[in-house]
Amino acid sequence: MDEVITRILEIEKQCSADVERAEVECAKRIEARQRLLEEKRLLEHARILDAQKTRLTERIEEAKARTEAASTAFRRDSETLFHDPALKEKAKRKIISILLGS
Repeated sequence: MDEVITRILEIEKQCSADVERAEVECAKRIEARQRLLEEKRLLEHARILDAQKTRLTERIEEAKARTEAASTAFRRDSETLFHDPALKEKAKRKIISILLGS
């Protein structure tokens, strides 16, 4: 009977040691997986930020191009108005009428 009890205790110690090793191994695998997932998360976050930055830069460049086109059109239209002889004459008459009216 003592042998059976001794054998049971040895088997229990061995099983306990196996369970402990398995727990440590699982904890290491879980920790490694968590590190891997964290790295993936950080990389994905950086990729998303980079994509947003690229889109923002593109939108800014588009806005600059539209603004420049509008400015060019405005300058062209302004210059055209100043070179219009009929408009110049009308402006002269208006100025003279204001000056004479004073």
